[in-house]
Amino acid sequence: MARRTWYRLDNIGKFYSSQAGRSSQTVFRYSAELADGIDPDILQHALDHAIAQFPSFNVHLLNGMFWHYLEQSDGRPLVEPEHLPICSRLHYGPKSMLFRASYFRNRVNLEVSHIISDGRGAINLFKSLLHAYIAERYDVPGVPSDYDGSDSDKAENSFDKYYEKDKAGAAPGTKIYRLAGPIDRAAPTFMEYHVSASKVLGAAHQCGVSLTSYLIAAILCAIRDVMPSRARNRAIRVDIPVDLRAFFRSETVRNFYGMTYVAYTPAEIEADEDSAKTSATSPDAAGDGQQSAARTAHGNGMGGLLTDEPLADIARHVQEQLGHATSRERVESHMNRMIALEKNPVLRLAPSPAKDWVLELARFIADRETTTTVSNLGRVTLDERLARHVRSVSFLTTPASLNFTVCSFGDDLSIGISTIYHDLNVIKNLCRILAAQGISGRMNIAGVHVEKGASA
Repeated sequence: MARRTWYRLDNIGKFYSSQAGRSSQTVFRYSAELADGIDPDILQHALDHAIAQFPSFNVHLLNGMFWHYLEQSDGRPLVEPEHLPICSRLHYGPKSMLFRASYFRNRVNLEVSHIISDGRGAINLFKSLLHAYIAERYDVPGVPSDYDGSDSDKAENSFDKYYEKDKAGAAPGTKIYRLAGPIDRAAPTFMEYHVSASKVLGAAHQCGVSLTSYLIAAILCAIRDVMPSRARNRAIRVDIPVDLRAFFRSETVRNFYGMTYVAYTPAEIEADEDSAKTSATSPDAAGDGQQSAARTAHGNGMGGLLTDEPLADIARHVQEQLGHATSRERVESHMNRMIALEKNPVLRLAPSPAKDWVLELARFIADRETTTTVSNLGRVTLDERLARHVRSVSFLTTPASLNFTVCSFGDDLSIGISTIYHDLNVIKNLCRILAAQGISGRMNIAGVHVEKGASA
């Protein structure tokens, strides 16, 4: 019997493998709404094709003495009607598949464990699945694949390839604001808010910033408006995954991303009474959900007023920070710091269960150092012969606290929201902020605590 192919886990995979066997496993999910109901037999053919193109996804997680590792599976993954909660755990034991393909009505779903890939890597599998399905379902032959990496490129551990020990930077130390209130990690709430990409981009350009900076600023305002006064000296920190393939020559479909962040400490600016009244009705003030004016108060003893910083100004601050935060030097520093922990001599000699405990502790500490996470997958593109059969694409992930995931397809911008918090006021604030700028849309919601929050 031929020996099966096995793979070492990449740096990120090692962190997420420490969750193996637990209910709180990090899974991300792609969904696509198509023009017609799904044909299960054709979808199965498409999955067979996609896995043949990207076999490194069809693996099991096994336990070694010092590290977990991945082994190629000889089983055939099967599509199934959607019947589990969104982003349900994938690893149950040594024969568990680490991805899941399902369908519901006209929607195709692909869920992938973070143990084996990241959002940018797994989008290749999802696009291959859609490509093969649409080509057979609608008889669209001859469309070439848009992934041209080799088999070795697909399975490359790019963290090991580009690690430089002397470029590991120190972690920053800042007092971070954490959202408060009842939580339920076992039953998070998931939402997709679909808006016009061109309208969001137009609002961003009016502020002189990118779409990502604008959305982050709107999220900052939404969080600021739920902060108690006593906490407003703490920074709202937004962690942002950065695709390292943009900095290094890599076509890997495994994990290869770094983390950066922007931080904003809510500031109040002084204005005279007439300008404060004007700003309360301006687009920027309305963009803060009109709550800034409600909090305007006499505060300087000289007849002046203090009001929250407007959305446009925050967006420009975010844009400036992002310029530094996404520089190669800063992203590379964070990447090498993560790998340095994995390569610590004491940790490397520790047995696998001890490593799991240390890595899970490191992840817990990292989660405590952030307020929220915003991951922008960017534009999802398909050949126009395929794209006309797709209505929208969405991206969600298991939340550590409150997570935002963004992607666009055509003029549909999907803002994915996943949260462990019962209180949904931040999400309601965000919808109001965007609506005040003329950006409204439709919301898909799934979660046991949805009834606790009024509709946005």
